[in-house]
Amino acid sequence: MISIIIPVYNSEKTISLVCEKIIKTMIDNNMDYEIILVDDYSIDSSYEIMKDLYKKHNHMTCIKLKQNCGQQNALLCGLRYGHGDCYVTIDDDLQNMPKDIMILFNELKKGFDVVYGIPDSTVHKDYRGIGTMLKEFMFSTILHKPKNIKLTSFRIMKKSIVQMIIREKLSYVYLSASILKYTKNIGNVHVPYYNRIYGKSNYNFRKLYKLFINILIYYSNIHLFNKRKKNTPQYVIEEVLKAH
Repeated sequence: MISIIIPVYNSEKTISLVCEKIIKTMIDNNMDYEIILVDDYSIDSSYEIMKDLYKKHNHMTCIKLKQNCGQQNALLCGLRYGHGDCYVTIDDDLQNMPKDIMILFNELKKGFDVVYGIPDSTVHKDYRGIGTMLKEFMFSTILHKPKNIKLTSFRIMKKSIVQMIIREKLSYVYLSASILKYTKNIGNVHVPYYNRIYGKSNYNFRKLYKLFINILIYYSNIHLFNKRKKNTPQYVIEEVLKAH
């Protein structure tokens, strides 16, 4: 079975379409699957739409967080509710299409522990390009990421890797950093990349800088940062509607 984890934030215009496309892809390919939606304290009607989807589909789990904890911790929450042999993470904005999950799945069968879908072409603001270079430096230096491997939010992981990740106790979690702690057997495969149908990216330089600091604090071996580690809950769940 494939567990498909989607962090949801203010996605009332796209989340139904994302789920419909996932379900069609799974049925067309005769796949056993589950969809796990984690609402990261949206301020629009995303969770109401999620509940409507839950009523219509048997393979769906919906989780509502009590406060905004960030995409990465929301993903961690979703992973802990999965039951699959492999786990997919995909964003809620349709910049990666659900049909391309099968590309990742087929690549994983070649023997990798994790496979990332790499966009054929991307256009980002300058600070995003700088941020990508900064992350490349951090991940290569701190976590010894293989230089030929690129990291994205669209990925598939074997259950054995996920089982180690979900034991993480750190208040701050960055999924790709956690993956690199447990395996370097990682593959890349090219997938199409699409423009957003609605909204715009909420990446900015401040968030990229915060990411840099958090990676240093929570994933480096620099003892200077130990005192800055927070001892707060990874997330707080308000409601769970389990697959039925």
